[in-house]
Amino acid sequence: MEDDKWLLASDVDDTLLGDEAALAELNEVLARERPRIYIALNSSRPCESLRLSLQRHDSLPVPDFLIGALGTEIQDAEGNMLEGYSRQFKSGWDRETVERLVPGEWGRPHPPEWQTPFKVSFDIDDPEVAGWVRSRLSDERLSAKLIVTHGLKLDVIPSGAGKGTAIEFLRDRLMIDRDRVVVAGDSANDIDMFTDDNHGIVVGNADPELATLVRPRIYRSKRSQAAGVLEGLRYWGVL
Repeated sequence: MEDDKWLLASDVDDTLLGDEAALAELNEVLARERPRIYIALNSSRPCESLRLSLQRHDSLPVPDFLIGALGTEIQDAEGNMLEGYSRQFKSGWDRETVERLVPGEWGRPHPPEWQTPFKVSFDIDDPEVAGWVRSRLSDERLSAKLIVTHGLKLDVIPSGAGKGTAIEFLRDRLMIDRDRVVVAGDSANDIDMFTDDNHGIVVGNADPELATLVRPRIYRSKRSQAAGVLEGLRYWGVL
């Protein structure tokens, strides 16, 4: 067990990204502490999209792992996909059925670059569409998890997948103590990371769905984006 190491899993868009000066400060602090911290970037975007962000933003911390597509895929630092992680979601998952069940008049698929084998994403006109799709999935006996963000974005992933599932997989792999995991996010699709065990950081610019979340270990930063992540890391004693 890595008694002295932390695992930091942070969302990227509007959590780390958004304020370049604050991100540079956070990166500088993390660089000094790096021997004590594993870093995983945890996003709704696919891993390949996250790698483009790493190329465009020099101040993003260089991660040990990328968690992409809402916790349905994980890459190591060299860009190798951890196939053993994703393979567990094949049972009971039927992507074509999910695509068929979202009616065209209410759901518009996201571009192909945002779709992955285990994530189907749509824009929807009404949050009630999610309930209708959930009912249809149940009728089809298809096990899936629905995530609605801002009331207008619908993601469907395998029921056993999620940002929190990926964090737990890495925690076990790295042999990190359960009490030394800290997560940071800003929106509803980050809620899965905020388990009762994890130390949570809700940045100051968080959406209402996350800002009002009730969990035992949540710190609500006064500052936004990367500055809020840094504030939370200091609060939890990671730094």
